[in-house]
Amino acid sequence: MTPPITIVQLAALKGPNIYRPQPGVILRARTNDDYRERLRTALKHGALAVGLMIAHLHITAHERPDDVLLSAFFTTNEPDIGAELCQYVIDGLNAELTGDTTWDADEPLFVLRDQREAQALPVAALQLIANARQRDIPTTRLPDGGLLLGQGERSWIITRDELFAISDVEPPWSRLGRIPIIAITGERYRSQAVQAQAARYDGITIDHADRSAVIQALADPACTTLVVGLDTDSLLREGLPFDRCDLAVITDRAGQRPLHAFDDDEWLKALGLPMLCSTMPTLINLTDPALHPLLSYAPNGVIGWQAQAEVTE
Repeated sequence: MTPPITIVQLAALKGPNIYRPQPGVILRARTNDDYRERLRTALKHGALAVGLMIAHLHITAHERPDDVLLSAFFTTNEPDIGAELCQYVIDGLNAELTGDTTWDADEPLFVLRDQREAQALPVAALQLIANARQRDIPTTRLPDGGLLLGQGERSWIITRDELFAISDVEPPWSRLGRIPIIAITGERYRSQAVQAQAARYDGITIDHADRSAVIQALADPACTTLVVGLDTDSLLREGLPFDRCDLAVITDRAGQRPLHAFDDDEWLKALGLPMLCSTMPTLINLTDPALHPLLSYAPNGVIGWQAQAEVTE
């Protein structure tokens, strides 16, 4: 039996994303009716039961010839737990709509609450993050639970065990900060642009990178500058792995639409994400008309960029 609600997209966005500058969760589901209010109520009650802080909850329902597309987004500092909460809520709504009396509504919530508590940062870590923010020093939660303050050669890592064992931590603030980041998006000409920028900067270069690869580079104390070609699908399903870059280069909107792009508009927004956090004018391939809608959104203006094969004498 096909459930009344089927998830078609569920992503934990751990950085700035195409919906908001803050981490969050995107949920899309195919349904047989408009269940917006049921979904809204269930998400709020579930978040309260788990102890998860969510904000900017936005839900829409789009009627299509054969079904209704339900879309929900909210921000949260714990997007992984938020995504699991969405799965729980959809399972619960399906159980309610089909009259499934065997579904246990309580046990999954207890598990989620325990997971959230286990992942929660101690007071010392929250104080570190607040102090770093005052100094404009970026902080990144590492996959192993540790905390990365700063970037590359100007970074410092404190492990999860140290966060819980030490109540009064004093990082070497004077040497912590940001390193230059050159972020490049596109498909056909991205690698060419990465190589060209790498020739100008002495640092670490990675291409077709997802969030994990970028964070690994930013945690490397030998990294003086990062030139990164970003995987577009990773931007859609994970968000940006940093909050600021020195230069953004958008080379094209070519090839197949990424798997996690709902439409061409989302694809374009993903390509333009680094542009929104660039401190310099963005380099954009003006010969690609598909990129033209981005021009008015560049906070520091744009400069025309051309692929080497397209440069004319």
